Amino acid sequence: MAMEMAFTRTLMVKPVLEGVERAFGITPSQLGIPERLLLEPMGCVPLPDLNQWYEQIESLSADPAFMLNALAGQDIETLGPVGRWLVSASDLATTLRRVNYSSSALQSGLSAYGGQSGKIFKWCFDNPFAKGAAKFHDGCRKALLVRQVLARYPGSDTPWLRLRLPGPSRAQERLSRYFGCEVELGAAQTEIWLPMNLLAQSRRAPLPFSPVREVVLDDLLNMPNHTDTAKAFYEMVNYSRHYGYPTIGFVAERYGLSVQQLQRRLHRFGWSFTSIVNYVLFNQAIRYLQEGVSVVDTARYLGYTNPQSFSKAFARQRGLTPAQYQQAWIPAQKSPP
Repeated sequence: MAMEMAFTRTLMVKPVLEGVERAFGITPSQLGIPERLLLEPMGCVPLPDLNQWYEQIESLSADPAFMLNALAGQDIETLGPVGRWLVSASDLATTLRRVNYSSSALQSGLSAYGGQSGKIFKWCFDNPFAKGAAKFHDGCRKALLVRQVLARYPGSDTPWLRLRLPGPSRAQERLSRYFGCEVELGAAQTEIWLPMNLLAQSRRAPLPFSPVREVVLDDLLNMPNHTDTAKAFYEMVNYSRHYGYPTIGFVAERYGLSVQQLQRRLHRFGWSFTSIVNYVLFNQAIRYLQEGVSVVDTARYLGYTNPQSFSKAFARQRGLTPAQYQQAWIPAQKSPP
């Protein structure tokens, strides 16, 4: 009966895809990724699709540790306001807590925590929704993210004591050279072992930044928990519109179910796929229209091939055409209080 689904933010995937294109010439379109999806940084990508992209990249690049080349030289700034917020704290210990606490807002189903063992600090991550090669690539990405964070603090050139990565054994000597420490493969989770004295380090230079101004916290904190069936299903339908008008077959495939199985489960919850699609699409339509996106582009972003069909459906749902809604909304926003 359970319909668990975990997601990651588009903003966490985009730097990898940009690096893969730069290092190997593999474009998102070759992976079947819609261009519009990558333009919405707070969008939710289901982990089954991300795992598949990792496997495709490994196959196309013929590089079992492609993440090293893809993220080589990248800075935490690649993540935009979220990345700047992560390292805006004055000391590394606070930054580590920010990374841990924000992890579930950037990727659901993820476990992130730190612990002390004598003079060793162990930074641990686990993604139970990744398997096999995808679990290795995800662990490698997290280790590289930690390197980007540490680069903002004195002592970033201090050798790591040990790195443990999950997934199948591969490129062990190359990984050891790259990270400058002993690398253990086949671990249960990603573990980065650091000297405890690093945690007291202060940032190299002030970072002018206002998290309230630059980070839309409502968008960041609305990541659905993988056990929140309703919210996760909403995000799955919202994700599917990037591939065209949402279909039950597309969604069922991501859950590993047949169409009939998914229909039965929705029925048990008292849901209708059509009603959920309408709810998701027209909530998103409101957001686009309020942002000033044209009616034609809004229709296209929602998966409609015909703007007139979208306008008629919107009018049935809201009692106004999209153009009428936008004309009423935008002047109201500009009016003085």
